[in-house]
Amino acid sequence: MTTADGTVVGTTKIVNAGDAAQRWNLVILGDGYQASELAQYEADVKKFVDTLFATPPFDRLRPAVNVFRVDVTSTDSGADEPTRCGGSGATPATYFDATFCSQGIQRLLVVNQDTALTVARDQVPQVHMVLVSVNSPVYGGSGGGVAVFSQAPDAVDIALHEMGHTAFGLADEYESLLGCGLETDHDHHPGPEPAEPNVTTVSDRTRIKWRTLIRPSTPVPTTSNPDCTKCDPAVGPPPGLPFTVVGAFEGADHYHCGAYRPQFNCQMRVLGNAFCAVCTRRIRETLHPFLPTILAASGRITFLRAHDVGTRFGPPDDQIDVEVVVKLDSEPDKAFGFRLRADDDEGARQGMLDTLRGAFNRNRPVVLDYRRAAGLDNGLLLRVADRT
Repeated sequence: MTTADGTVVGTTKIVNAGDAAQRWNLVILGDGYQASELAQYEADVKKFVDTLFATPPFDRLRPAVNVFRVDVTSTDSGADEPTRCGGSGATPATYFDATFCSQGIQRLLVVNQDTALTVARDQVPQVHMVLVSVNSPVYGGSGGGVAVFSQAPDAVDIALHEMGHTAFGLADEYESLLGCGLETDHDHHPGPEPAEPNVTTVSDRTRIKWRTLIRPSTPVPTTSNPDCTKCDPAVGPPPGLPFTVVGAFEGADHYHCGAYRPQFNCQMRVLGNAFCAVCTRRIRETLHPFLPTILAASGRITFLRAHDVGTRFGPPDDQIDVEVVVKLDSEPDKAFGFRLRADDDEGARQGMLDTLRGAFNRNRPVVLDYRRAAGLDNGLLLRVADRT
């Protein structure tokens, strides 16, 4: 029930992207794990971290993120399960006092936020986000000052969803609070306009927050709920539109009508889906400043396009001598755009270009060192090395 019901054992940096002063630092805590269950806690954390960095856009943002695992023991296993929400009535003694049924909602699992933040800051002063894994198979989680997730079958997706709230300020994109058909007071969004970037009460194409992502041919609103007394029964976008289309889909922010989400489905609406384009943009905007200035990529070149040295192109005030576009077999879905150096050494640029062309023609692996520019996959190519 309190910090007397356990011990902070220690901290391990399990993903090391660099100095904590220069990276975005995720601190993971455990609650309801007895000393004999710390190995299970370690495995639970590893499963989440592996999933996190396999999930777009985090897969390309790994160089920006450190992850710290704080081992914390509890006297008992599990979390409080109040009977008023249909729980078992269990009240285990745990360090962070994990409890289901917050605000009378069974799935809303919370911990003592002040204690969690204090422990995280004591262990990692540069912490940006705190995530608590609760040793319970009952489904639940929450966002807020700290994110919390249980070890239910959907544990990793719960964690990703709650991380969306806590770290990136994303709203729920689902259209009911308790569940479709379980409430009668969420028919119409009352306003005002939500602050979160991924929901809106605006249906005017020219004023929607994510208007730059909507194609002119996409209708807005893209879907409208025909009966605001219940959730929209639509199972996908209108005929002819792909599931990935960005528009304005009615039903979001816990309301059947009057609120819109950017795509039909998203991790912030239904667990197991990809993050929508708007959520992805917010995640990138948040983590991009923490990427290292110098990055590296390696693999065999599967595509190469380049201008020859000395053929300069572009306007007189911003001429580029050599620009290349490269694809590597190690990251087949990504295209790198590079300028070759920024000085007047044409010989060095020619050598880099010769190395790239030689590696491409002979199917040899290369290492590319580059200075990151405005885009995640763009920059100034500093060095090309043939790995053979």
